Amino acid sequence: MLIAQGCKVIGIGRRKERLEQLADEFHGNFHALDCDVRDSLVLNRKLNELPDEFAAVSKLVNGAGLLQGQGTLLDVSDEQISTMLDTNIHGLINVTRAVLPKLIASGHGHVVNLTSIGAHVHYQGGHVYAASKAFVDHFGRCLRTELVGRRVRLTSIAPGKTRTEFALVQCAGDQARADRVYSSLTPLEADDVARAVLWALQQPEHVNINLIELMPADQELSYR
Repeated sequence: MLIAQGCKVIGIGRRKERLEQLADEFHGNFHALDCDVRDSLVLNRKLNELPDEFAAVSKLVNGAGLLQGQGTLLDVSDEQISTMLDTNIHGLINVTRAVLPKLIASGHGHVVNLTSIGAHVHYQGGHVYAASKAFVDHFGRCLRTELVGRRVRLTSIAPGKTRTEFALVQCAGDQARADRVYSSLTPLEADDVARAVLWALQQPEHVNINLIELMPADQELSYR
């Protein structure tokens, strides 16, 4: 969607083959940057080595995040907890710190953080994941106060259940179990969230969209 609007896009991810497929599809408008956002040293090095046509960055969409494990806090392994915290929190901080000087220098920067309705609603089984997204929400609100006057806007987007590979990761690759996550409703699709991102980015520069919360029309919020 951003490329269709005339933007050049840098895609950061661990799966090099998927990034290369996107680079082939979008020719010179997409730059594949394969690295783990948890590795700040490699991330910063690769961002400092961007080709000239991609070096001036004005927008950042922080979308890296995952949920691992199911059940109570005692059912989740130490490794799963570390992976969630390192990706959802440290990874987001790493990318933001690395890119923020470029956003400020652009004179019209914008950070979009993907959180979750779990950042605002407590629910059984949420524990580490939901708390990590609450961190992202509050981190963004605090960072926004630092950016006032520096011509960098910040938006948090909090989706409800969305049909992506999110559930497949949570279910450790079990597709049947992942499908059941969405069986009781019509979930959001990735394009629904992408349109929210695009809308926030397209607002006049004197307008800051603080928060967009979107969810399936038939999804209930449970406080149990």
